[in-house]
Amino acid sequence: MAKNVRRMRTWLAALTLLVLSLGITAAVMLNSGDSDQAATPETPTLPAAPTTPTPEPGALASTACTPGESGLRVSGAIATDTFDGNPSTPQAFCDANWDIAVSSRDTGTFYALEPMLAQHGDDCSPPPAEHQHSGAYEQAVFSCRDHVMTSISAEGYGVIYLTPAVMVDFSGAEAVITFDVSLLRTSSRDWIDVWVTPWEDNLQLPLDDYFPDLQGEPRRAIHVKMDGALGDTHFKVYVVDEFGQKALPLNWGPLETTITADEKRRDKLELRISRTHVKFGLPAYNRWYVDAPMPDIGWDTGVVQFGHHSYNPTKGGVNEVAGTWHWDNVSISPAKPFTIVKADARFADTAGQVLTFDSPAPEDSHLRFSAVGLIELSFDGGKTWRAAQRQAEEGRFADHFSSYWTPVPAGTTSVMVRGGPDDWFEQWFAKDFAIWSKS
Repeated sequence: MAKNVRRMRTWLAALTLLVLSLGITAAVMLNSGDSDQAATPETPTLPAAPTTPTPEPGALASTACTPGESGLRVSGAIATDTFDGNPSTPQAFCDANWDIAVSSRDTGTFYALEPMLAQHGDDCSPPPAEHQHSGAYEQAVFSCRDHVMTSISAEGYGVIYLTPAVMVDFSGAEAVITFDVSLLRTSSRDWIDVWVTPWEDNLQLPLDDYFPDLQGEPRRAIHVKMDGALGDTHFKVYVVDEFGQKALPLNWGPLETTITADEKRRDKLELRISRTHVKFGLPAYNRWYVDAPMPDIGWDTGVVQFGHHSYNPTKGGVNEVAGTWHWDNVSISPAKPFTIVKADARFADTAGQVLTFDSPAPEDSHLRFSAVGLIELSFDGGKTWRAAQRQAEEGRFADHFSSYWTPVPAGTTSVMVRGGPDDWFEQWFAKDFAIWSKS
């Protein structure tokens, strides 16, 4: 009986092998069709490589807009800008004393942003009139009717930062930053913020580390951020230390219960800051979102950045669209001026590209820019090259722009740039160059 069982098992095993063999042969014949070639084993599907940025027509000839006379004034210890100017059409905002950084995550937008309708008409007529923003980077910040607008639409992630050439100084006592801004929101995924960051820690592109772009917060900072859904807008204040954010106590209550926001009206926001206390809100309405003590932050002067963020704004809900924010009457007191010298080109993407600056670099200068890929710089016409120095950042994501802060020899008037692929991008790209110095 046992022998019969063993014979039966042997016969079944042989039959199974025969069936498997026939199945494999049939599969090979089906896969190879009428060809005599052997079938190629199926390979696993790999993730798609990042798209190499493709320049828009004429983009390679693009230069930075030529700065006009600056409207930033420093009188005594008070810095102000009223953005005076009444052009007949929306004009790119190019001010020598404002550093402008515009970033969009998706590689297809490195040379041109996504088109959108921006507020103010083609003749600068007031909202609800609109004009077509073609996607040109210089159109993202423009002036009309004695104030400045930021407008950006990014399906991935986009941000604009405006940085005046003065630091806020609270070394002696409390300092005050005020600015007027329209507070009508058109999407819950389109908002504004303010960063105050020590000179040595400043990033061209700071961002909360939970968003899918850039490299996170600076090492140290005070961060004021608009937050909440439409109809439930509020402002939060964070203290950043060693790249971590801690929220200060919030006096809750929607902005919409305090004011009826209007795209034609700009309301004053005020930030009062010392080493141990922060207060932020709308002084005209006596509405303070944060009025709180904090442990001594250990620093007392900071670079001030005004931000506009766009995170796929049409995804927020029906009728939600990318926004235009209207800015005016910036005041920083006390203020410490510093020097900004801008490059003649908005971006670099060609090996050996030369950036020219309209005045020599002062003592103790740094070249400030953002980039993807591996970047090298030459300050002697290409005789020697050195790796560009990244600023201290929380993240090191190869597929996100990093902020750079590289020492520059005094007297430098031109810089050569070259780059190469990293472990993500096949093509390098660097942008928004300026020389910064406290001198």
